[in-house]
Amino acid sequence: MLPLPDLMAAKKTPAKNAVAKKAPARKDLSTAAKVVHAKPQRTYAPLIDLDQFSEEQLAELMVAAGDAPGRRTYFDYSEERPYTRDGQRVHLDVGRDSTMFDYRDENGARVERTMVTVPPKLREQIQDVTGEENPILTTALIALASWACQELKKSKRRLVVTTATDDLDPVRKQVRKAIVGRARKKR
Repeated sequence: MLPLPDLMAAKKTPAKNAVAKKAPARKDLSTAAKVVHAKPQRTYAPLIDLDQFSEEQLAELMVAAGDAPGRRTYFDYSEERPYTRDGQRVHLDVGRDSTMFDYRDENGARVERTMVTVPPKLREQIQDVTGEENPILTTALIALASWACQELKKSKRRLVVTTATDDLDPVRKQVRKAIVGRARKKR
């Protein structure tokens, strides 16, 4: 049988000038809380003095260039022959720089905004004429509508729009009611 090692000898003895450890002091988090919950300080570019403009000039600056007095249409158009992109004919070319203006009133609130639902069939048609899978829909809609208005006046034609005949309209109404009712119950 072998002797057991001396367990007491394995313990280290503290050095003569070692200081006894104190319990850690509690941290004061009030300064950190002020920093975390403070609103960020932002610096903005200097604002232009609006008093330098007359009311007419300011009204003209509050709208997009396409809405300037004397213009017939919002966008500029040029008619060209269709071309092919990735094997698909392109009949509508909406440039990436053709964007809608962010209309705001003098208080900075957005105005002239409309919520639009783009039906899947119209989305497919716009994808078909632009040759893109994800075209800029709002700009394409506004451009097409503006161009169509111009073309109707030029050709002295009238466009009559009616709802598509739907034999399933009563069923569709019932389905919509059921969906809305189910959503209300979940709330």
